[in-house]
Amino acid sequence: MTFADISPAVSVIALLVSLFTAWFTIFRRGTVRSTHPSFVSFSYDFSVGKEPWAKVFLRTLIFSTGKRGQVIESLFLRVREGSRTAEFSFWGYGDKDLIRGSGLFIPESGLATNHHFNPINRTPLFLFSAGTYTLELVAKLVGQSSLVSLCSVELEVKDSPFGSAISRDAAIYFNWSAEQQRYIASNETRSGQVHALSDPRTS
Repeated sequence: MTFADISPAVSVIALLVSLFTAWFTIFRRGTVRSTHPSFVSFSYDFSVGKEPWAKVFLRTLIFSTGKRGQVIESLFLRVREGSRTAEFSFWGYGDKDLIRGSGLFIPESGLATNHHFNPINRTPLFLFSAGTYTLELVAKLVGQSSLVSLCSVELEVKDSPFGSAISRDAAIYFNWSAEQQRYIASNETRSGQVHALSDPRTS
């Protein structure tokens, strides 16, 4: 067998490899995924003359499985506890300045940042009482009609600091333990600039 005999087969294989590479790098859009959130918190925002507003804060990396990246049109949380289900779709993000979510480009290398979620309506008040909570992070991608579930985590609140009175400084923190493969919950007192901006005592 000579080189002339095998050259057509080599050419066909090279063409197939080129077509696959073009599809994988140019045409394939892929989807989006997220890592396990390293940190989650339950708290409340306060504004003058308004009811407390439930907030879920989390930090995670969202990445695209395609070379071209994806654009997230909207991002929200499905929050479930017992018979309660709530949609936290008032979305903001950012490490320093909080930006109202209105579209976010996700590259293949991913984007790690803080995400803030509130219910669209303040009332009825969503109380973070004792119980087991399931948080599902859901994205709507540009150009796609179906929603994409990025991740789902389960959090247990044994001793809630929120009862008949809700303190503006109270929060429940959940830190992910990579060794134990679970979240470690703690009741904390918040402080700092981000909280002060929503504190009616500073308005």
